[in-house]
Amino acid sequence: MILVIGGAGSGKRDFVTRELGYPPEAMTRGKLGETPVVYGLEEMNPLPSAEDCAQAAVIICREVGCGVIPMDGEERLRREAVGRLGCRLAQQAEAVYRVSCGLSMRLK
Repeated sequence: MILVIGGAGSGKRDFVTRELGYPPEAMTRGKLGETPVVYGLEEMNPLPSAEDCAQAAVIICREVGCGVIPMDGEERLRREAVGRLGCRLAQQAEAVYRVSCGLSMRLK
């Protein structure tokens, strides 16, 4: 599994198409098991387990640790859960990329 992270609108899906070779038709928003590429991980409710995510070839997740901290306690807990899931996925992934302004950096 390859993990691609970055802010909203940073070019993550374009990177997956351009550099990893997956066409847009190979991508599904928030549904594991339908296509090899899943994006919108941070929006899934409930969050899947890291083991469930491993079935995808590529997981795309918006970076949630930067920016304004939500005032709502539930939103803070959700942000924490997404961040911890991202850490587990990064440990398991064969490669991790961070995309910003359409440019990628391989972290692992």
